[in-house]
Amino acid sequence: MNDTRALRILLFVSVYGALAFYCMTLLDPRGYSNMLWPAGGIAFGTLMVSRRREWPMWILLAGALHFAAGLFSDRPISVSALYSVVDMITLPCGAALWRWGVKHRAEGLATPRNLVWFFGAIVVSGVVGLCLCIGGLTLAGFTPTTSWAVWTVAEMVGCLVGAPLVVTWSRFQAKISGDASLRRFWIGAVWLVLLVVTATIAFDGPTAIAVLGSARYELSYLPLLFVVLLALTWNQSGATVGILILALIAIDQTNQGEGPFGIMNTYRDTSLIEAQVYIGAAAILGLIMSALIAHSRKAYDAMHARSVEIEAALVGSQHLMYVYDPAAGTLSWEGDVETVLGIPRASIQTLDSLMARVHEADRPALQTALQERLSNPLAPIVLPVERYRFADADGDWITISHVGSAIADSNNSVYRVAGLISRVTESHDRRQDR
Repeated sequence: MNDTRALRILLFVSVYGALAFYCMTLLDPRGYSNMLWPAGGIAFGTLMVSRRREWPMWILLAGALHFAAGLFSDRPISVSALYSVVDMITLPCGAALWRWGVKHRAEGLATPRNLVWFFGAIVVSGVVGLCLCIGGLTLAGFTPTTSWAVWTVAEMVGCLVGAPLVVTWSRFQAKISGDASLRRFWIGAVWLVLLVVTATIAFDGPTAIAVLGSARYELSYLPLLFVVLLALTWNQSGATVGILILALIAIDQTNQGEGPFGIMNTYRDTSLIEAQVYIGAAAILGLIMSALIAHSRKAYDAMHARSVEIEAALVGSQHLMYVYDPAAGTLSWEGDVETVLGIPRASIQTLDSLMARVHEADRPALQTALQERLSNPLAPIVLPVERYRFADADGDWITISHVGSAIADSNNSVYRVAGLISRVTESHDRRQDR
């Protein structure tokens, strides 16, 4: 066994075991079901990102830890065995369904498609697990009807909380370099601290009353703000950590009869289910927000990379690309304007400033060509190479080669005029003459 694999096993046992034994302290004494089961989500996420040949190892480890945690909580042996076996069946089925449905597993849960398949896999595994648990508890002589909803929601919400944590952090690469990244890290740390503070205030009854004089359910909205801010700052990695912390605080305090859900409801099962649904909604919100942010950042990075490539091609070939906006009369440029034209980019930001530098003898022909393009944007695109003399910063005349055409919009009006400009050298003229 190599060091990397041993470290992964140790990390899995530590995280899964800690969550499993902690959540067993929140056990429903009547139905022996958990109030929240993020440990199942840890196993679910591990299967999502692991190689198939490693699945038996992870499944057996999860089953053994689940069974041991159940015995630790004084859960009956038959019930502990049943819940462990159900997880060993349903979680691999859900992970296999997700892997079958997505096209690019390396993207994790950072794309809308992968996220939708993730939600669907959780629902399918939850429904299958529900049927197995009801049947198993009935055969074992227990009455499952009082706790099936709590168990089902706990299992599904646990997957929403735990699996993204594994999927996201398995792809994490530290990239803190430079002031901007370091500043983003500290801003995210502030949001995380505020998330813990607001979650404690919202769900710890005495704290809420002491600080705000109330423990109303509206306070539960406060932590959601910082879940979103974590997603904006630390991406999906930060959102998953924040969601796990919020989930543990909310379910622990509600189980004690405190917080907005514990105080509002006389019936314990109702308050627990409401807290579970709240955690699930927070997890879905954080995952959707982080996926949308990742998707938009990916599109921006691709656009920026293409812009860099275009700029490099223009600079390397000593060309300029211009885009003229007829409505505003402005020009935008790409390329090294000062090298090609010998003047600063800022001095030719309008059509008038460009025309002022064109030789008087060449100006009418250039204006005529421009008017033809503006008046008939739907004409067949013919790209004659036009030349005209242009004054550089020292007042010397250089010869410019220009090619371009109009771009029509959906109303058949001229939207932009775009083209390329290059400087004609003496060697180029001699080649043309030959």
